[in-house]
Amino acid sequence: MSKKHKKPIYITGHPGATLSHETEYRVIKMDLVKVVILNAFYLATILTLYYYNKQSHFLDNWFAKVLHF
Repeated sequence: MSKKHKKPIYITGHPGATLSHETEYRVIKMDLVKVVILNAFYLATILTLYYYNKQSHFLDNWFAKVLHF
């Protein structure tokens, strides 16, 4: 394939092209929101496990039993 076939074709001045870009940005925005929320959930889970394990050593004992330390 030549270089001219690898570039995407954009139609300027076409009303459907702007609608397509708006739709793409809306999808990207929703994906970004999902990623941020999921990362916040993971961080909260890790911090909760860390502080819970710091006092009770539950995870230490569980991993020792599972991995036979």
